[in-house]
Amino acid sequence: MVLSRTSWLKAAAAALCGLLPTATAVAYTPVPVSGAAIPGPGMLPADMVWGKEYSHDLDVTGGPGAPLPDPEQVILWDGGGGTADGVDYSGARPNFPMDRQVDAIANTRDALYNELRRDEAGLAFSHDDEIIAFTPAGPTPVTLPSAGPLPLPSGMVIGGTGELSIEYAGAFVGPAALDIWAKQPEIDSRSTVDGFPMPRDVDGVEVWGPEPGEANEGFRGDADKYSLEIDYESGFSVWNASGTPYLPHAAVVSAIESLLGPVPDEAFLPFDEVRGRDAVNLDALMVHDLVGSPQQFNFEGGPIGGPDGEPLVDQEGTPIEPNQEGDSIIFSIRQMMLPGGGYYATGSELFVLDSFGGASYLVHGGHKWDSAFALSELSLSGLVLEDQDVQIEHAVIDINAIEAIGDIDDGPSVLPGDYNLDGKVDAADYTVWRDTDGSVGVGLAADGDGDGDVDVDDYLVWKGNYGAMAMSPAMAPGSFAVASAVPEPTAAALVVLALGGVALRRREG
Repeated sequence: MVLSRTSWLKAAAAALCGLLPTATAVAYTPVPVSGAAIPGPGMLPADMVWGKEYSHDLDVTGGPGAPLPDPEQVILWDGGGGTADGVDYSGARPNFPMDRQVDAIANTRDALYNELRRDEAGLAFSHDDEIIAFTPAGPTPVTLPSAGPLPLPSGMVIGGTGELSIEYAGAFVGPAALDIWAKQPEIDSRSTVDGFPMPRDVDGVEVWGPEPGEANEGFRGDADKYSLEIDYESGFSVWNASGTPYLPHAAVVSAIESLLGPVPDEAFLPFDEVRGRDAVNLDALMVHDLVGSPQQFNFEGGPIGGPDGEPLVDQEGTPIEPNQEGDSIIFSIRQMMLPGGGYYATGSELFVLDSFGGASYLVHGGHKWDSAFALSELSLSGLVLEDQDVQIEHAVIDINAIEAIGDIDDGPSVLPGDYNLDGKVDAADYTVWRDTDGSVGVGLAADGDGDGDVDVDDYLVWKGNYGAMAMSPAMAPGSFAVASAVPEPTAAALVVLALGGVALRRREG
């Protein structure tokens, strides 16, 4: 038996009235923070990645006891089943104060964002529990299992709707290598008030943030960007944790129409009475904000870099890479159906919107995340749902959440020109050379030729290796290795800017 949203809410209401016993949970255990996140062929296991947050559908409390409804509450998870309350966006929006379900979460400067776009980092994702499936009886609403594995046409598997799956980096592993990254009891060891395992539906995910107690700014987690369940109601698809809007709904509609064509008036969300452009609803999200205010997506870029050849820099003066100088997001929208069958959007297209490049599809796993890939490779054809007496002839998963996952860290890089030892030769290494040019001594970071000084020859070492990346040993899909990673760049500072004095609630479970 699959727990429907209606029955889940009824059971939760009963628990609130003291009619049902509550479940106990594993205590949240902070994850050690050390090392550096690097791109590569393998994936850190979930219990070694820190700063993990997730949004459940429906939003619930974290911590000990049964999960109870709490709109806009985000949950911290440690990878071993322990949970705690994270940020709560309730009451933060003066111009749209109504509580809604959180549909996506992200950080202003999501870690490994550019590496994901270059297909050099793993793509973690979840998918929706409620979709429309095509069965012998015609289009039928179904509830997918919360625990996997779920088989795909390729013979590979993904997780259930309460789990996180992974696509390995195509630059290292090859095309469309999929597997399960975090299983249901690793994300949340609790059960619902009537005994069903958690989570039922991972609606949003964020990683690489601070652990509880590490930051002294009075917050838990760094999910300072989020989306709500029905975008058109407020006119915005992405919000700041401070309660101000970040990205208009109209911009998302324009982006997806540039790729999918005009939204038909009859296109609709399967489980909501919404049609046409109003039915476009941002679902999964990653953010990379570089120019202007981090509180607003800037469509025209901004004044960065200099005419004298200095490296391009972001809002904080930190060097950034060429061709990555605008604000950018990666996102999906909810599955949109057409009357009589067929999709306007499968829900598994992953779009990129950036200041200068406009809209495009994410290329990852050696392929575009477009409708063709979704229809052929993310189909659940032949899946039998015995509890619902349904055999699926065809159905496509609906992506719910996305994140970038790093590879193992083998220690300090010996890559020529990698003067800051982060595993790649980029603009940041030029800054190390520039700041120490003319220095003489032993063990100088930018002494690329090892002759005891920093000079133009060391600049040429950097220039000759620009764009190179240290490789860690290849890992086969399905295997995991222990590794280290650092929190998202300037995560604490960006969150302080985003919060803008708004108190994010912390609760005892």
